[in-house]
Amino acid sequence: MKYKVLTLKTPEDLFRCPVFFVNQFNWGGDYRPVTSGRLGFLPDQGLLLEMECQEKDPCRSYTRAGDPVYLDSAMEAFFCFTPEEENPCYLNFEMNANAAMLACRGRSRKERIPFDEATAEGLSCEALVREHIWSIRLMLPLSLITAVYPGLFLHTGSTFSCNFYKIKESKGRTHFASFAPISAPEPDFHLPEYFARAQICTDI
Repeated sequence: MKYKVLTLKTPEDLFRCPVFFVNQFNWGGDYRPVTSGRLGFLPDQGLLLEMECQEKDPCRSYTRAGDPVYLDSAMEAFFCFTPEEENPCYLNFEMNANAAMLACRGRSRKERIPFDEATAEGLSCEALVREHIWSIRLMLPLSLITAVYPGLFLHTGSTFSCNFYKIKESKGRTHFASFAPISAPEPDFHLPEYFARAQICTDI
């Protein structure tokens, strides 16, 4: 599976990017909200992500950065910028409808390191809740990416890996969905070997 990340001139061009769907319910379940998104690249700025979910009254009890928002209704984006490595570092950004975000880096699920304030400068999340749909917009700045991956230079033609998720881990409408399929016996999104390949392009 591969996703083309369109190079943008302005954030308003994000609508031109191809739509991806988070519709792989790898571990079953009856509750399956329709979730989709777009990812674009702003040169000299970073990656711009927008996701939306057709879900009424999403659970959103957490309000602070670093809270376990995966217990709420959440949309998530994981990125790995050195997928060729044997045990690569990857980034996770997990967001609820309050725009509360859990953002970390690390090489495994159990060894996640939250971003410090200096590294996270420019990282932003916005959320919008309407009657039957809610959305998030994430700006992932190049400064954060290069802080984790020194010497990395993202440009048109660059490749990386990523996966996008829709989750509610607590009881009541529990669900686990991904963009790229995951072959694991139990729900687990922290498996970079199943991330999709992405490439920054000038056009679709």
